[in-house]
Amino acid sequence: MNATRQITTLRTAAVIGSTIIGVGILSFPRYMAASGGSSAPFVAFSGIVISIACYWLLASLCRRFPRESLFVFSRRLIGKPLSYVFAVLFLLIFILLTGLTARQFGDVATTVLFKKTPIEATVFLMLLICQLSSRRDVVKFTYIHFFYLPLIIGPILFITLISMRNMDLLNLQPVLVMPSAAFWRGAVEASFLFQSSFIIVLLVPFMQKPKQAVRAGVLAIAVAGIIYLLIVVAAVGLFGAEETKLLIYPTLESARSAVVGEGFLERLDAIFIVLWVISVYTTLYSTYYLAACLLQQVFAFRDQRMSSTLILPLTFVMAALPANVFETYTWSLALGAASMIILSVYLFLLWSMYLIRRLRKRGAVR
Repeated sequence: MNATRQITTLRTAAVIGSTIIGVGILSFPRYMAASGGSSAPFVAFSGIVISIACYWLLASLCRRFPRESLFVFSRRLIGKPLSYVFAVLFLLIFILLTGLTARQFGDVATTVLFKKTPIEATVFLMLLICQLSSRRDVVKFTYIHFFYLPLIIGPILFITLISMRNMDLLNLQPVLVMPSAAFWRGAVEASFLFQSSFIIVLLVPFMQKPKQAVRAGVLAIAVAGIIYLLIVVAAVGLFGAEETKLLIYPTLESARSAVVGEGFLERLDAIFIVLWVISVYTTLYSTYYLAACLLQQVFAFRDQRMSSTLILPLTFVMAALPANVFETYTWSLALGAASMIILSVYLFLLWSMYLIRRLRKRGAVR
C-alpha cells in the first residue's frame, strides 16, 4: 500500500462531519422556520437531500481519479486556463467563507461570552489558531477532526434530546404544508451549510480506500443532517414557528430550557456554547486549510505552510467588512448561492468532458 495513503474511511467521514457541524447551529432553526413555518423540519430535510445529491456528484468524480486532487485532474479534463480560473474562484470563495464564519463566531462570542472584549481580538485569535494548525500535513489534519468529533456530536445530541422533553407537539402542526417558493428557497439555503463537504477533494488522494469516498461523505452528511434536523424540531417544538423567527439564536435558547433531574443539572447552555466553540474551530480549520491548499496550487508553492500565513490577513479583512450580525448573515447567504452556482457549472463541465472522453475511448477500442 502507498505510504501516503494513511486516511481511513472513518476518519474521512469524521473530517466531513466535524466540518459541517459549525457556526450555523445556533441560528439554523430561525431560517428554517422563516421558510416553512411549522414545516421547518421538512425544509431542513429537503436541504439535506440536496446536499447529498451534490456531494455524490463531486465525490463520484473524485474517486475516478484516486491519485490526484480535483484541481489536478481538472487540468486534463477542461484545460489549464479554465481550471486555473475555477481554482481562483474557489480560492476567493473559501477565503470569504472563512472570514464570514469567523465574523459570525465573533458576533456570538462577544454577545454571549466576552462582552467586554473587542470583536476584532476574538476573531483574530480564532483565525491565528487556524493558521497555526494549518501548517500541519493533511494526515495530521484528519487526526485533529477525528479527535474532536465525539466531543461535538455526543454532548450536542444529548442536550438537544433533553430539551425536546419540554416541547409541545402542537407547535409542529401542521406537519407538512404545500411546498412554496419560500419552502424551496429555504431548502437550498439549508444545503449551504453542507457545502464545506467540498473538503473531500483534498482527502481522496490520501485515502486508503478512495472508492469509499462517497460512502464516507454520505454517512457524515446524514449524521450531521440528523443533528441539524433534531435542533430544528427542538426549537420549533419549544417556541413555535412564529417565536422561533424572532429569536436570533433559537438553538441556544433551547439549550437553556434543558434541565436534568428536576433541577439537578441546569443551564446546559453554558456547556453547549463551549461545544459550539469547538465545532466552530473545526469548521474554520477546514475552510482555512482548504483555502491555504488552493493558494498553494494557484501559486505553485511547495506546501501550504507559506500560503496559510498569507491567507491570515485576507480572512481577517473579510471578517471585518460586515457592519453588523444581520449583514454578516446576508453576505453568507449570498456567498452560499454564488458558490452553489459556480460548483454546479464546474461539475457540469468536468462530468461532460469525462463522459465525452470515456465514450471516445470506447469508440477507439471498438
